[in-house]
Amino acid sequence: MKKYLKRTFVAVASTILVLTTTSCNHYLDVAISTGQSEEYIFEDYTRALRYLDQLYYGMLPTWAGNGKFSGHGMMESATDMSEYSASYGVTNQSFNVGDWTNSSAANEIEIWSTCYKNIRKAWKMLDHVNDFSNEPFGRKETMKGECHFMLAYNYFELYRRYGGVPLVKNVLGLETDNQIPRATEDEVLEYILSELDLAQTLLPEEWNKSQYGRADWCWIKALRSRVLLYAASPLHNPDKDVEKWKAAADAAKDCIQYCDSTGRHTLYPDYQRIFYGEYPDKVNEIIMFARNSSSSVSFTSSLINYEQATPGEGFEGQASNGPSQNLVDRYPVIVYDGEGNAIGCEDFDWNNPDHVKNMYKNRDPRFYYTILYNDAHWIKRNIETWFDGSGYGKDRDPKNEVFTKTGYYLRKYWPVACQWKNVPGSQILYGFYIRLAEIYLNYAEAMNEAYGPDEANGYLTALEAANKLRERLVLPPTDSIPNKTSDPHYYVRVE
Repeated sequence: MKKYLKRTFVAVASTILVLTTTSCNHYLDVAISTGQSEEYIFEDYTRALRYLDQLYYGMLPTWAGNGKFSGHGMMESATDMSEYSASYGVTNQSFNVGDWTNSSAANEIEIWSTCYKNIRKAWKMLDHVNDFSNEPFGRKETMKGECHFMLAYNYFELYRRYGGVPLVKNVLGLETDNQIPRATEDEVLEYILSELDLAQTLLPEEWNKSQYGRADWCWIKALRSRVLLYAASPLHNPDKDVEKWKAAADAAKDCIQYCDSTGRHTLYPDYQRIFYGEYPDKVNEIIMFARNSSSSVSFTSSLINYEQATPGEGFEGQASNGPSQNLVDRYPVIVYDGEGNAIGCEDFDWNNPDHVKNMYKNRDPRFYYTILYNDAHWIKRNIETWFDGSGYGKDRDPKNEVFTKTGYYLRKYWPVACQWKNVPGSQILYGFYIRLAEIYLNYAEAMNEAYGPDEANGYLTALEAANKLRERLVLPPTDSIPNKTSDPHYYVRVE
């Protein structure tokens, strides 16, 4: 029996009531969210380009802006990797108690309508891309390419959440049959990949600087890598089809080799600065990023007062997102020989007395860039999250909601330049979607599943790919990759 998704009809039909172009009523004959007629919008290249750019502005929020960082609670606090403490973060509170019906929580997870609105915009643009005459040379073809890329992007965001979804391949009107059957997961995957292939035939390998931030070949190859990795994962590949892992490995390999051959994207040597202080064109590890300002956030006194600064004496912020012990335990311990040379790493083990006694020493360098822990020096003094049985340090108060519940604070997105509330400084944080480090991890994971940790299959082994990331941090190479069957946290990747 065919399954029809009533939500499709509701979401699309409600949009059509406002935006349809089939009605003879002129007040309905308008382009999406512009208040102007379609004829007016698409008769001019500049206005049509502005319409096209709505597809970029409509991309889903990144970790910065749009409620992800500056909206009180980071989404990570809905997982076991972080604990949200404040009372004013309705979304995180709802997630933590399982109240998925709360309106705020629903806005965070209800991607359905957002993606289908963007899909409608893409088809609207494709319908009218030939209407304007004053175009720069060849721009109509590249605009088509951007639309097809955005169709792939939005359908992937639906696929990763809902599996098979209705494939809408035109602009729906009031007289259209909106009872579109739900496609299978494989059909949606095939469609996403075909749209990426089509986009690659239309888009330039690289835009000039004035158009920096538009979809290009690197965006396509990076997204294809992510799409195929998700398709191979247990959620979408319950039969453990190894060919899907091979396809994911091939896609990641293609992206890495292309980045290497062009030199456009490399692993950035300064891990900490990837996450703040630089516009994406200054950090060439970042491949796919958000062009719109809503995916950036100014780290100033506002965030210190209400978001992410240590609240203890001297800082006076309100840190509502506390990294959990689960996350801390994910960072391995560096092993040294008798002469002080780093010779390898081992997992942190609570049954190892030496690990427990020195639990914040010799950890993976990313730990020190990410976590503020007891006695760590930060800006002007050491952090105090201790409890001695009768009293607490300056940075811990279980009766105060803005203090950490876990004993840890987040350093990762807190620029040193911003310091504390009364002398905050300012720093812009830019959001991004995919960076080259993810592609190496995609490759390592897919190769490990398809061939094992040591089989190269003509390129890098899974271990060699993982060690590429470790080299950046002067971290000893590893000789093992966790086995997903024995490690329940296998898919929690510390990037």
